[in-house]
Amino acid sequence: MDYHLIYDTSLTFIQMLTIAFLAPLASGVTKKTKALLQGRKGASIFQDYNDLRKWWQKETITSPFTGPIFLLAPFIYLLTAFLAAFLLPLAETGLRLADIFVFVGVLAVGRFFMVLASFDAATAFGGMGGSRETFVAVLIEPVLFLSILLLALRTGETTISGMMGVGGLELNVSGILACTAFFILLLAENGRLPIDNPDTHLELTMIHEGMLLEYSGRLLAIIHLASMIKSLLYILLFAFLFLPLDLPLAAKALLTTIAIAIMESLNNKLRLFKIQGYLLATAGLLLLAVVAQ
Repeated sequence: MDYHLIYDTSLTFIQMLTIAFLAPLASGVTKKTKALLQGRKGASIFQDYNDLRKWWQKETITSPFTGPIFLLAPFIYLLTAFLAAFLLPLAETGLRLADIFVFVGVLAVGRFFMVLASFDAATAFGGMGGSRETFVAVLIEPVLFLSILLLALRTGETTISGMMGVGGLELNVSGILACTAFFILLLAENGRLPIDNPDTHLELTMIHEGMLLEYSGRLLAIIHLASMIKSLLYILLFAFLFLPLDLPLAAKALLTTIAIAIMESLNNKLRLFKIQGYLLATAGLLLLAVVAQ
């Protein structure tokens, strides 16, 4: 029996559960910071735990016109978030062979099924949210791969552990440009301002939240938990690989959540057809970072 493999697997499994447990706290810190910046008291940083418990206790109501994809998509979305958390090599284990393209691809599978579910619900706003999500994803993915290419050129690795072993970006022109570009990608990938507004209640302006209008109860709790985990994973990836500061990971992750709140407080939501120009400028920053490197 390979006890080292059992130990490594157990440690990575504990890491996955820890990320899932802390994800609502990271979301709560961002919301609390936004409230303070806007002159409000705001809810507790633990409010998202209460919201998840509230949704879990409510009855799940589904339309008679939905199919199996609608019911299956939240579980696949959560499963991909857990799998990505398992692949992120934060713990010092032997399970450090995860490729960053696999990490990004696993999370993209979850998004794909959520888009399918929005169309499966056969509602106007759900379909509109799914179409917009696809439009934004098509713009984000090439720029995201460009940021990965920047790291691959610097480290000669595509495994996340290999990139982490070399260390994050340095505090120079290339590092600052790449850090700024990936931070914008982090906001876009997780539906934050100025790309999307996670707090909006206007159906005509929704993107990610528009896909969730037909969900309720436990299915809604599962979706929101998966979204929180995905957001924390990108924060950790940003803190590890792109934030050029010599600080502990927890401190860099906390700074990132606060920076997200500041960014959202200073910006309004962009019009849909201005997003492509915004992400094109982000790609320009990454190209400049490659040249400066």
